[in-house]
Amino acid sequence: MQSLSVPSPSPPVLTSRERAVANKKAQEEALARISPNTLYIALWIRSDPPQADDFHWGYYFHTDSSGGIQYHVKGLNAGWITDHGREGGIFKSNFLCVLIQIATIPAVKHRQLDQIMRSRDADLNSIPNVTCRVWLTTILGQMIEHGLVRCSRVDALERECKDFGNQYSGGAQRNEQPRPVVTSRLCT
Repeated sequence: MQSLSVPSPSPPVLTSRERAVANKKAQEEALARISPNTLYIALWIRSDPPQADDFHWGYYFHTDSSGGIQYHVKGLNAGWITDHGREGGIFKSNFLCVLIQIATIPAVKHRQLDQIMRSRDADLNSIPNVTCRVWLTTILGQMIEHGLVRCSRVDALERECKDFGNQYSGGAQRNEQPRPVVTSRLCT
């Protein structure tokens, strides 16, 4: 007796508008799933196709269900500038690759966190060999020193972040939604 196989139905082809609506819904749901007071390292891909270990680095501090604060620096002509501010849709951010949770910050420490994040704004370009990654690790050292982030090996954390970024960069290139949110195994 011969068995007949029934072909699986193909997924429906969505219009651009339907894809945009589905993406927006996925982004909003992902934002709602993030716990308040959580601090992330955010990685963005910088090229198409993505290159291994090549990311723009920044912080995202999720404060409440409507969003949080993005802290990062950008290269501008001969130097670097800060670009900190309220972020209501981190998952809508172009080329976002992955969010890596590194800490939970209690409400009584929010002001201290903000002060540390901005502590090098006035002398940003005096940080030796400054890049977005170098700035991030400089700030990370201060957060570790003040007990906001518990991580004993910054170099290992950097490698872990790059590995997550490499793992998810193809999805970022294809604009898969929502972007992944993972937790560092090195930060307690």
